[in-house]
Amino acid sequence: MRARLLPLLPLPILLLACGDDSTTTPGPVAATIEILSGDAQRAVQGLPLEERVAVRVLDDANRPVPGAAIAFAPSSGGHTDSASVATDDGGRASVIWVLGPDPGEQSLTVSSGNASARATAESLDLEAELELLFMPATQAEMDVVLADWASRSAPAEGVRVELSEDFSLGGSEANLRIVSHLVGGYRHYGAIVTPAGAEDESLPMLVYLHGGENGVSVADVQIAALGLGDDLLHRFVYVLPSFRAEPLRHGEMQWVSEGTSSHWDYDVDDVIALVNVAFETTPEAKPGGYNLLGGSRGGGVALLTGIRDERVERIVSFFGPTDFFDEWVRDIVREAALRMPRDLTGVTHLDSTVVQPYIRGDMPRSEARLELVRRSAVLFAADIPPLQVHHGTIDFVVSVSQAESLIRTMEALGRGPPDFEAFIYESGGHDFLSLSEAIPRAVAFISRALG
Repeated sequence: MRARLLPLLPLPILLLACGDDSTTTPGPVAATIEILSGDAQRAVQGLPLEERVAVRVLDDANRPVPGAAIAFAPSSGGHTDSASVATDDGGRASVIWVLGPDPGEQSLTVSSGNASARATAESLDLEAELELLFMPATQAEMDVVLADWASRSAPAEGVRVELSEDFSLGGSEANLRIVSHLVGGYRHYGAIVTPAGAEDESLPMLVYLHGGENGVSVADVQIAALGLGDDLLHRFVYVLPSFRAEPLRHGEMQWVSEGTSSHWDYDVDDVIALVNVAFETTPEAKPGGYNLLGGSRGGGVALLTGIRDERVERIVSFFGPTDFFDEWVRDIVREAALRMPRDLTGVTHLDSTVVQPYIRGDMPRSEARLELVRRSAVLFAADIPPLQVHHGTIDFVVSVSQAESLIRTMEALGRGPPDFEAFIYESGGHDFLSLSEAIPRAVAFISRALG
């Protein structure tokens, strides 16, 4: 008997015929959108906000809605890295918001279905901000900084001798000590070199302040010794501070000073503290005063140390910063605000601790200006001890405008030779050897400490 074929039925009818009575349940629908983070930020016009704008989509029972399509619509010509994003399993999504070119408040509308939310951001007019930030410092601001400096102390505490050994100082016999001590609770390291055979309280102290931000080597003392020459090199006690968070190196050994770096500002505290240790632990040192020799960053630190410590007798500064309110610094801050910081000593520190916090709104303008004031020796020029300055006209690390600003201020104060000497070298760069006659001039100036 032949089997009878049944007619082929459409699938819906076939399912009904098989008794399947299931129905499709619609998924959760977006009812509200929460702004989780990234709202109310500040950034320079045309730049992306530092923090992503993150949102969460919820249904009418406040449950996360996964897979929901979210649209982002910025105002004022801004844009996001994605115009539409699907939420994850937790109903979350985020985008990078790039502000438009117009200053003022800008908004980002976030929508999914009938639900929407709005985030806002402040777009800064960078040139207007720089104009306010770099207005001339006031006496009231200077008084705040002076009071802060007066409140600090750097006693010789927790002193240890980490190393003591014979040392060749330009071919002459000497003793090297690596010492450590506490500054504000942090252990700090420095070197003290004392010529052999000196009588007690017979040698003036010469403190060498290094440039850069990669620490200092004991071998650097030879720079000062060789410059002084055979007749004078054995007539000083030499002191070499390392700055906080940076190493002091000697041969294969190194000691790293603790604490957070604070270019120029707390560098001064590190210098004064080590000088106090040197006076207490070096019988050969002539008491009462000391001299400073600094280059680049160290030149700026030398000026600020001379302002803060009345024991400083004379300073030689090679191409050091003096004025953080001048156009050169303003250009550096502008580039940092645009997230293109220069590769120069101290710029990373200034950017991370002043520029970006100010741009974000985490640091008030009044505080940001104080950070410039406390690094500007030119504002306190009347308190700088006898000083000799050297700078080249084609210095691409520290602009010669820094020396020129100090020269103008000293002239206005009526200060000149022998109390103040300044030498500008045509075609001189950021190098001692490119400044013709600078070393003998510095030696003559420092040797006045010998009477």
